[in-house]
Amino acid sequence: MNQKELLLMSYFRRNSRTPLTSISRKTRIPVSTIYDKLKEFEKKLIHKHTTLLDFKKLGYDVRVNMLIKTADKEKMQNFLSNENRINNVFRLAGEYSFMIEGIFRDIQDLNDFSEKLETFQILERKEFFILEDIKKEAFLTNSDLLPQQPMQ
Repeated sequence: MNQKELLLMSYFRRNSRTPLTSISRKTRIPVSTIYDKLKEFEKKLIHKHTTLLDFKKLGYDVRVNMLIKTADKEKMQNFLSNENRINNVFRLAGEYSFMIEGIFRDIQDLNDFSEKLETFQILERKEFFILEDIKKEAFLTNSDLLPQQPMQ
């Protein structure tokens, strides 16, 4: 990926709803080129365009990251993938099997989820309560911090 493509990717990552004409004015890259690159990236690199929500404003006051070590990874993965209170599931190498991010209305909602979780053979579990997002989805968004060498 060359510098121009990295620059465009930083604009798409920062806010995918930014009008292409606005990006064109800021980068001095023709709109048609930006459009073509966006379509190319959508085929090769972009999984989906999404919206980041403020869960607290929606009434979900408790966010928790958990590390889970389990005996039956397949059953746990199936459960976590289909649980509506789980925002992200990551399979891990090393000591723990999964890292998850859960979004809960309150502590009782978290407690209810924990009870369901305990029906599985959990070997170890650690919880981390998220107080505040300090940096989120920021990788490759700041054009001033882009790598100077083209990416392969």
